Amino acid sequence: MSALVESAPAGEETFILPPTIMERLDYPTIFGEARPVELELGAGDGSFLLEYARLNPDRSFVGVERLLGRLRKIDKKARRQELDNIRVLRLEASYVVDWMIPRNSLDAIHVYFPDPWPKRRHWPRRLVNAAFTQLTHKALKAGGVVHLRTDDESYFAQMQEVYEANPLFRREPTPETLLAVKTDFEKDFNAKGIPTRSGSWRSVG
Repeated sequence: MSALVESAPAGEETFILPPTIMERLDYPTIFGEARPVELELGAGDGSFLLEYARLNPDRSFVGVERLLGRLRKIDKKARRQELDNIRVLRLEASYVVDWMIPRNSLDAIHVYFPDPWPKRRHWPRRLVNAAFTQLTHKALKAGGVVHLRTDDESYFAQMQEVYEANPLFRREPTPETLLAVKTDFEKDFNAKGIPTRSGSWRSVG
């Protein structure tokens, strides 16, 4: 995993280049000031991250993505739009949540359209599972929220099942202002008549 950090291009303003992946992130150092922090796992092309950060300048956003080319595009767009509240990190999502996010530090976690691994034998590879609910609870502040979206019916059923089974979370309606900010993938799916399945769960433990 360290190679993923080392290969990130130096010089891009939004890239988090930690000296080690064995220590948790220091938000005030990364962003230059203390603000509420939200995390997007699987930021993709940044269509959600960039727009939501623009609409919420009083919050800081960390986007996690494995593909370097996508992160470079986010960086360029963030600098072009003069968004100083975005940082990106190139690492595997569950590792970041488990080992790099400070405990009880996030106001929200966003996971939108993760790989559904549609074949049943591949379902154990899905990001959102029972263990993931525990990781997100540790990373969220008390009262923090995890927001999930997918176009895959079976994956959404799994998402609901694992979060409903965890007594440390309570389901609540997703704010309409949040639902209005769509990813480019989501827009394409919706244009083809494929609905978005979404849910939000608040940490209550």
